[in-house]
Amino acid sequence: MNPELRMIIKTLKEGGLVAWPTDTTWGLLAAADNTLTLERIYELKGRPRQKPLQLLISELPVAEKLTDIRRAGPQWFLLAKRFWPGGLTLVAPASAAAPTDLVYKGKLGLRLPADTELREVISALGGRLAATSLNRSGEEPVGSFEEAVRLAGWVDYIRAGAAPGVASSVYELPEGRLLRAGAVSSDEIASALEETWTEN
Repeated sequence: MNPELRMIIKTLKEGGLVAWPTDTTWGLLAAADNTLTLERIYELKGRPRQKPLQLLISELPVAEKLTDIRRAGPQWFLLAKRFWPGGLTLVAPASAAAPTDLVYKGKLGLRLPADTELREVISALGGRLAATSLNRSGEEPVGSFEEAVRLAGWVDYIRAGAAPGVASSVYELPEGRLLRAGAVSSDEIASALEETWTEN
């Protein structure tokens, strides 16, 4: 592991915030089990508490532990296998192992990012990391490193780089409802589910 990743891990473990250009948009990252740090995110962004943060995970087995898969239904596993790692966030019933600060109305939003170095960092933080877009609530996400630097006062570390700028799609289960269109289209989701059922 390179020295920069070690520094980022240390920053997160000590309760700091990190700006990272993820495989979707620029993200604001924090340790998932640090309530004070998570509160800091809500205050900085002006984000309503009824809009929970998502949880980035390091690998599929972590997501399986944090999700009540029986209540989520078979679509959860089918979509996770098809679109992870990648730009789909799955919102589904949380298990008892889920971090309570990130559970809202019994549900948790999970995504497995495609960025391998980000997954290394997540793994070092217990396989899960709280995340949200780097922007004030209601505004467009930061689109460049230069824009991220303008929010340097928010964070304790900025990872240099570029993000594609397309937010993840958010799909809710077991309802089968697209909450936000993004990197994965509703047609792609429908096609994946249809193909899977056809194969079976």
